[in-house]
Amino acid sequence: MAYKDILVEKRGRIVCVTLNRPERANAIGVETSGELLEVFREYRDNPEQWVMILTGAGEKSFCSGMYVTEAAEKTQEKGKTEGYTIFKPWTDMMQSIRKPFICAVNGYCVGGGWHLVADSDIVIASENAQFLDTHVNIGLINGVESAGFAYKMPLGIVMRMVVEGRHFRVSAQQACQWGLVSEVLPRDALMTKAWEIATHIAEEAAPLAVQGSKKAIMGAIDRGPTDGIPYTWTVLTDIQDTEDTKEGFRSFVEKRKPKFTGR
Repeated sequence: MAYKDILVEKRGRIVCVTLNRPERANAIGVETSGELLEVFREYRDNPEQWVMILTGAGEKSFCSGMYVTEAAEKTQEKGKTEGYTIFKPWTDMMQSIRKPFICAVNGYCVGGGWHLVADSDIVIASENAQFLDTHVNIGLINGVESAGFAYKMPLGIVMRMVVEGRHFRVSAQQACQWGLVSEVLPRDALMTKAWEIATHIAEEAAPLAVQGSKKAIMGAIDRGPTDGIPYTWTVLTDIQDTEDTKEGFRSFVEKRKPKFTGR
């Protein structure tokens, strides 16, 4: 399927989605949101897609968040702000998917662009990446994205980013220090590393085990340590009788690379 605002590249069981509006700092508008929803739905439902990479085109911006010009025009037409509503369907979809997301951030990640980072499982960044928020500067609440960030990095830093707005910027190195990003790379090495990580997952990890691990970890976080750790025991049995688990044991004993199928 051809898309207008995104590029989709598939290599085996890996899907790479690139926001492709560099002239608009990869801002997300109505059409972009619809396209993201479509690719996330396919990723969720297609058993042959095991890993997804998310990134942005161009050298300057990963994603500048909401396409404010479009949102302002629609607000003027309808007399009320509806910019948030285009984000909810695809962010809800992304959050519901147990398959892994790798986010490769190059350049500015602003406002609504935080969604893609907060809801990804692995985040890497180029040396020129910067994270900032401008919601309060245009009269909007940052609630969803900032809550996602607060699970990954210190609350005080997230709060300052949100309430001080455009004047407090977090560099890639600081984001790595504070736990939002796991690795900082030169710009020309960013996507090579993203594909390398995705390949490790797609070619060497059992997909049901990956998804079950994500389910266990996120479920434990939702429940807190008292109930969350016991909960993870209940997830372990989800895949114990699958072909992949049996193959994993067989391949270990036979000293060969396993051939996982997702069944």
